[in-house]
Amino acid sequence: MSWSEENLYTILEKIGSSIKGRRVQMNLSQEELAEKTGVSLSSIARLETGKGNISLLNLLSLLKELDLLNELQLTFRDPNFSLSLIAKSKTKKLRQRVRKEKAPNKNKEWTWGDLNE
Repeated sequence: MSWSEENLYTILEKIGSSIKGRRVQMNLSQEELAEKTGVSLSSIARLETGKGNISLLNLLSLLKELDLLNELQLTFRDPNFSLSLIAKSKTKKLRQRVRKEKAPNKNKEWTWGDLNE
């Protein structure tokens, strides 16, 4: 099953399990990892068990120490180098932001010359 179809808490448990597996593979205790990263022992324990959230900065610190940070680079790559975006850019300008369309004001009084009747 892909992650897009799973409950977010299930994904959190999988991430925690993966981090724990990598930590054990590197022969590090939770205490050693906490000391090396500056992330509290309780945050590491919560992440590994999937029982709570940690800050994104703490997650990045853990991933860096466990040599997993490059895995994120595949997901958060520079959009300017996406092949599909490069192909689209040849036909139209790349969008920088998205703006929502304003809903028409239905309480506005009608006046002569208005197209909306």
